[in-house]
Amino acid sequence: MKISRMFAFLWDKLYILLNRSVTRKVIGLLVFFSITISILFSSLSPTQVMLSPDEVAERNIQSNINAVIVDEKQTEELRKQAEVKVQKVYQEDKYALANVESEINNFYNNLVEEVAAASDNKKTKAKELLDSLSSQKYDGKRQFTNEELLSYIINTSPEDLGKMRQTSIGLVGSVMDKPLTVETMPAAFEQIQKQVDAVAFTPQAREIMKLVIISNLKPNLIFNNEATDKAIAEARDSVQAVQKTIKAGEIIVREGDRVTVEQISILEQLGIQRSRSYPLTVLGSGLFVLLTFWLIIEFLRRYYHAIYENDRLMLLIGLIFIIILLITRFLTIIKISDQPELNTLMGYLAPVAAGSMLVAILLDNRLAYFLTMIMSVYVGLLNEGNQLFYGITAFIGGTVGVFQVYRLNQTSDLARSGLYIALANVISIFTLSLISGNLNLNMAVVGTIVGAVNGILSAVLMIGVLPYLETAFSITSMNKLLELSNPNHYLLKRLLLEAPGTYHHSLMVANLAEASAESIGANPLMVRIGAYYHDIGKIKRPNYFVENQQVFDNPHEKIAPALSALIITSHVKDGVEMAREARLPQVIIDFIEQHHGTSLTKYFYSRALEEDRQGNLGEETFRYEGPKPQSREVALVMLADSVEAAVRSLANPSPERVRNMVRLLIKDKLNDGQLELCELTFRDLDIIGNSFCKLLEGVYHKRIEYPETIVREFEKRREVRGNHDNQPSEQN
Repeated sequence: MKISRMFAFLWDKLYILLNRSVTRKVIGLLVFFSITISILFSSLSPTQVMLSPDEVAERNIQSNINAVIVDEKQTEELRKQAEVKVQKVYQEDKYALANVESEINNFYNNLVEEVAAASDNKKTKAKELLDSLSSQKYDGKRQFTNEELLSYIINTSPEDLGKMRQTSIGLVGSVMDKPLTVETMPAAFEQIQKQVDAVAFTPQAREIMKLVIISNLKPNLIFNNEATDKAIAEARDSVQAVQKTIKAGEIIVREGDRVTVEQISILEQLGIQRSRSYPLTVLGSGLFVLLTFWLIIEFLRRYYHAIYENDRLMLLIGLIFIIILLITRFLTIIKISDQPELNTLMGYLAPVAAGSMLVAILLDNRLAYFLTMIMSVYVGLLNEGNQLFYGITAFIGGTVGVFQVYRLNQTSDLARSGLYIALANVISIFTLSLISGNLNLNMAVVGTIVGAVNGILSAVLMIGVLPYLETAFSITSMNKLLELSNPNHYLLKRLLLEAPGTYHHSLMVANLAEASAESIGANPLMVRIGAYYHDIGKIKRPNYFVENQQVFDNPHEKIAPALSALIITSHVKDGVEMAREARLPQVIIDFIEQHHGTSLTKYFYSRALEEDRQGNLGEETFRYEGPKPQSREVALVMLADSVEAAVRSLANPSPERVRNMVRLLIKDKLNDGQLELCELTFRDLDIIGNSFCKLLEGVYHKRIEYPETIVREFEKRREVRGNHDNQPSEQN
């Protein structure tokens, strides 16, 4: 007994938890996340392997498709050959010669000063100058030691040292007049030694000159590492990749063989070899899916809160999203040719436009643009090759689809949308092919066919799925409204036959309301259909409404004002009942229920006030039950309904009287609080009033009265003219 109670308690708690909106959203998010991840990774074959270089293959591994791959080994060899041919880039050092000459001058000047000095330590300073010369670069055979050279310097005259300086500078200029690099410096040193040996100086002087010149000689061309690397990179990039064709069934790795790097490269290009970062790929994809889901949820929460709070509509969005991904994934498996280039065009068949149009028709066109962008990104992920191109084409096609169903006027617009999508796809594919530089005749023809087929199939898919989604999710789309606009609908036919005055009144109200709907941001189609059905409740008692009274016998004159008001106001309740029996959508029932709001039946209330001598009469009995209009569309029909009935009752509907009547009625509804729950602004009311006046002035314009003399003249001319066979009209 205790166990059953505990089970019942837990079941109740679980039931309460599952009925919470947050819980349902979390469960739905997890379900759709799992499905999306499964679709993204459905291309991973169970036959995929993960091999390492030098690993022994346990079985034969063969290709299951025809493919063109890149021969990485041969391509790399060609790139290395191109790299070797690249010459190093040098930059000229314009100050190299001047710097070398300056160093040589400084050495000899210091040497002359020390030799000419009378100090005791001049030998020491001269030795320091001589030791400062680097003999590492000098690879010639030394004939004298530094001590012997120092003795020569001390005993030589400043004039001889000056001649040595001039000769050294001259030799340097002749050598550095040619390009000198680090690589050519040894040859320059040899040239200097030969030139110095040829001059008429003592052996000690020539030895000193060699040391001075070789120690200070520098290249006049400096190696530019950055420019050289750039040249090497350009040379490597200029090498075209070597391609080879792999046939289906061709063995890539044989059982028992050691796997090479080249074979692993081939397997990776064929999609057989898994990347070693596979777990990271799965993690990254999961994070990406979560990111896109968060973007969608946050977008809905910020800008479409009503849809975000409606679990049924959230499920609809997820269902459309998954359907498009599943179809796209299926299309990527289809192969239309043995040529891989043509098979890649199948990615352009993704029916994103169908999903975009479904969202635009069932929910909202601006939301459709956002979801089109998200679905286009997934199309790129589900296809190989030019992923960006697939996504761009899908986005363009989906956007054009939303454009075409933004405002439906007839059902043929749905089918026509496929043609516009097909044209947009063809242009998009052709343009992207030009950008990629891979355009050829076969690709152009197949791309055109694929783009056209995508547009037609998207429209067919949308038209086929739309009725089921409308029914399953109880949504009144523009397509459903177009069906209700058919005058052969049995409620409209009953209204025409049983209450013809009300029928024509409804048509006039529809024209008035629809004329100003789009200018204030309302839905013109919904306004028109709502106006058609707003007075169907008058079918039950048509003779109690003035527009249906064919004779002057008014039944309200025989009954009390309160009863008349009850009969008049009951047409709202009767209309709601008839609409529900006919299974009209709730949005149309709202028009029937709210188009009078809680307005007062002023005529019967005034009559009742005349009969109420005790002053106990209240307005509540003579008001409609409501509710007040909840949307701009219903408010428009309320205003158009009042204006049409009032203007029709004017004895002389001049433009000025019509204008005053329209503004008076709008002001009266505003002051009575009937418009407080809708989103109409004062600017909207001004636009509505001007639109009503313009249309009514056209209907109730002044007509010319023809005098009897003119009428008789027309009759005589008709008699003389006769019929088209030139026979007198009297004989016809």
